[in-house]
Amino acid sequence: MPAILSALLIAAAAVLCWRMAKQLEAKRRKNEAGGGECLEYRTSLAFDECLDALAERTGQDEFEYDCARQPDGSFLLHFTLHKPTGQPVDTLFALRLDSGRQTVVTLHFLREAFGYRQPVFPKELLDAFLFKKLAAAPKAPPEGGA
Repeated sequence: MPAILSALLIAAAAVLCWRMAKQLEAKRRKNEAGGGECLEYRTSLAFDECLDALAERTGQDEFEYDCARQPDGSFLLHFTLHKPTGQPVDTLFALRLDSGRQTVVTLHFLREAFGYRQPVFPKELLDAFLFKKLAAAPKAPPEGGA
């Protein structure tokens, strides 16, 4: 009888740990910058000016990148940062440019080189990169809170 009770308690503890881990993973995905949500920026540059700015490389770029156009009209923005340890940080974003009164720049995280589920580059670094390259500012959050 005590063996059965012990097995039931161990099984209940395992199920509880599994449910807690699943809830934490869902919460992390909801709150992460690149996960399911997109980062959106606005710039006064025209569509073609954005393409020219992204094609221009300078010595002041924090990391190497390329921006390859895809058949659907979007771009793959591939960031590479070479660390002193010799291990590069490698991140891939889908980038979309929508022209209008202001050009809307949308970044959607796709993958990391080592299988991380979230981008290694912090949002602040992406904000700074897009500000330097495109004079783009993050989209303002909606007023009044939701």
